[in-house]
Amino acid sequence: MTFAWGGLTEGPTTYEEEHPPAHAVTHASSVQVLSMDKLDIGPQVEGGPAVFATLMTEQFSGGIVGVGHADHVRVVQPDGSQIVTGVERIVGSVDGRSGSFVLTCYGFGERPGSAQGCWTVVPGSGTGELAGLRGRGAFTVRLEPDGTWRAEDTFTHWFDQ
Repeated sequence: MTFAWGGLTEGPTTYEEEHPPAHAVTHASSVQVLSMDKLDIGPQVEGGPAVFATLMTEQFSGGIVGVGHADHVRVVQPDGSQIVTGVERIVGSVDGRSGSFVLTCYGFGERPGSAQGCWTVVPGSGTGELAGLRGRGAFTVRLEPDGTWRAEDTFTHWFDQ
């Protein structure tokens, strides 16, 4: 999946990682949104899409363990469909190695209450034992009946040699 928006393009080849190396490892994680604050970007226009940023704190468990702080920009159409792009810093561990890393993400939703997309580790962003971390993931997110947001993701990662 390749995403282009406002002159920015992101996809599997953005960081020349179309095919992970043979030593790459894939894990699954669950993500719970702990908090989300919405900030409108400019005045909303009647009948047009809503444009806003969401600042989120998320709890990761599974292959990624830790806390993420994200800033996403969303364009939501009147029918509830949406596109989203953003960045997130995760502090925690991957495969038992501790540190932090930054990812970029993009996605879309065809109806209210759900979305899917992809994310990529920003090369050079890993700290501590996560220095040299590379990889990408895919996610699905849904609004639960109790009003909380939950996501599931897969993450294929490796470390620079």
